[in-house]
Amino acid sequence: MRPPRNLAVALATIPLAAARGPWFRAVGYTHLLGPPPGSSGPPQPLWGGAARLMGARFTPPGLFDSVYLAGNPLTAFLEVAALVQFPGGPAIVRTAPWVVVTVEGFLNDVLELTDPATLTALGTSTPEVTGPWVLAESPPTQLLGRLAHASRRITGIRYASTKHPGGTNLVVFPDRLAARAGSYLEVYDPHADLAQRLP
Repeated sequence: MRPPRNLAVALATIPLAAARGPWFRAVGYTHLLGPPPGSSGPPQPLWGGAARLMGARFTPPGLFDSVYLAGNPLTAFLEVAALVQFPGGPAIVRTAPWVVVTVEGFLNDVLELTDPATLTALGTSTPEVTGPWVLAESPPTQLLGRLAHASRRITGIRYASTKHPGGTNLVVFPDRLAARAGSYLEVYDPHADLAQRLP
């Protein structure tokens, strides 16, 4: 990854892409029994506060909400360890109940880390983007996420799944959606039990 100053300069001019759903999100059933902590009202399957509170691959703890999505349901379940991938295919593991929600939407201005040209421009690589981050003192992906969010021109980041080879994930910055005309996320729920739309 380039040094922070050079990385910020690159992010200010790098070509961005559009992305269209559907995407998928696996949410623990227990988190959909009521509103998120400190909130009132209905459940919020698109709540991005957990990433802000705990930290995530592209989200430094305490800074901004982020909604993590997967390109398909299998990737969503593998990312939350509801399934484990073996050479012969995925296997079910003993786990608490999960709910997978389909998320419709459209995003302008996505940083496309599955594009080799973008990785080169940022001075990074797929191994660095998908490498371990949980125990790292200053994960390079959190630096990238912080500077991408601070650029105010990027609504999200698409990247390769670490748990599902060939799969992709997408992290969305909810507070950047309103500034990008036409950008939104919406839970597909014809029964309106878990309806939510951002912004």
